[in-house]
Amino acid sequence: MRQFDTMLRRGLMDANLAQYENVLQRSGDREPDFSPRYLRERMHLLTDPWGWEKRQPERGGLRRGITRGVAVAIAVILLAVTAAAVSAPLWITFFGGLDQRQQEIVGDMEISGEKAEKTAPEETPSENLLPPPAERDGVTITPLSILGAKNQLYLVLEIRAPEGTVFHSEDNLDLSGSLRPSDQWRAEHPGEIAAGSGRFTVLEAGTREPNVLVGVVEEMVSYDVGGCTYRVWELERWTEDGEDETIFSSWEPEKGPAYFWDIPIPENLNQDQVLELQVEGMVMTQGEKTMTLLSMNVSPLGIWWKYRLEGVDPWPQVRMALRMKDGSEIKADPRQMTTGDMGSGLTGAVSFVKPVDLSQAEAVLWEDVVIPLEQPEQDVE
Repeated sequence: MRQFDTMLRRGLMDANLAQYENVLQRSGDREPDFSPRYLRERMHLLTDPWGWEKRQPERGGLRRGITRGVAVAIAVILLAVTAAAVSAPLWITFFGGLDQRQQEIVGDMEISGEKAEKTAPEETPSENLLPPPAERDGVTITPLSILGAKNQLYLVLEIRAPEGTVFHSEDNLDLSGSLRPSDQWRAEHPGEIAAGSGRFTVLEAGTREPNVLVGVVEEMVSYDVGGCTYRVWELERWTEDGEDETIFSSWEPEKGPAYFWDIPIPENLNQDQVLELQVEGMVMTQGEKTMTLLSMNVSPLGIWWKYRLEGVDPWPQVRMALRMKDGSEIKADPRQMTTGDMGSGLTGAVSFVKPVDLSQAEAVLWEDVVIPLEQPEQDVE
């Protein structure tokens, strides 16, 4: 039954996520079919499935684990350093430890408040690329760091709740938000489903100031994250009894969010870190299904691929890994996003547990199909 519920949630998300804004616009013209509480929970599911999942009694392995002891440790670190130097210990804690090379990869890719040395007159300090804080109704959401490439995004946010709010390290907090594709992507992909999943991990709550928390938004979507907008509309605190307390919200009953706290994501986000592999026409048969690749991209954060499917399994899960030059393998996170339709093609995406040094990788393993990262250059006539 739980497997059926999981498939049902995924089907609802893929079928409705791209259209939910239009549904909200029309909802004021008719009476609701269900209770406001049901509609609110359904919208949370469709727009933020990982956040919805982590509130359920059986949380399983979907939530990136931050124990209370680790949360206290990072709080001490955050107090001991300035805001400009927060990103290094924060990422180490979030990813559960990073070696020196992994820290260098993050440092090369992230946009943070730390000053970047100019090596050429036309280069811009990285802090100028950080979006400005979003402020409304006594709430200020400040981006501290952005780490992303292709279809994956990690966004560090400092959230200052209204005066009088008191956060505690043991709070079960749920941030409702989602990525909105850029207008350019929508124009270039008419009719294509824009789907994704996200979650929010709290790293520090009520330590800097009683009403301030710091956390990481993690998004995996079916489209390029560069030029998108991350939209927040609600923060809730959940009790042990399963009741929710609204910290702040723009939610209107039966209509949905009335406004948002918007965080624009810079365009061309680490495009130089993304490898586009020549895979069109590669075929894999597994059981009663056949998958034909159309395209594939690899970044230090994960793998994105598009394919056509023939078979009875509408949500195929495949093993994805990197084979390194020393013969070892780095397996992708077992959570795999699949979206799209049988006509125009399906999109799959996975993330790596920690950033990967692609200079030490030699091939993608798509089940048993080996796809070299170093490929012959295409002849240009």
